[in-house]
Amino acid sequence: MMPKVQYKNQTGALHVGGGRFFYANKPVDLTDKEWALLEDREDLELVTTDKAKGKGSTADTEKDKKEPANEPDNPTATK
Repeated sequence: MMPKVQYKNQTGALHVGGGRFFYANKPVDLTDKEWALLEDREDLELVTTDKAKGKGSTADTEKDKKEPANEPDNPTATK
């Protein structure tokens, strides 16, 4: 399985040379050889399967918007 890597910042892009760009929140497949050359970069992160599937997707955001009444510190929550 090829490793997926993305730029750690929330926005922007990182150019590492050779025409290779890494974007925030956009995992990129790398070969093992490419990852071996870049794994010591502090501004890149290896992405887990959960992150690659869009952990912060719109569906999750909509779900969060519908459930705030269930939080105990929400004064407008009714039982």
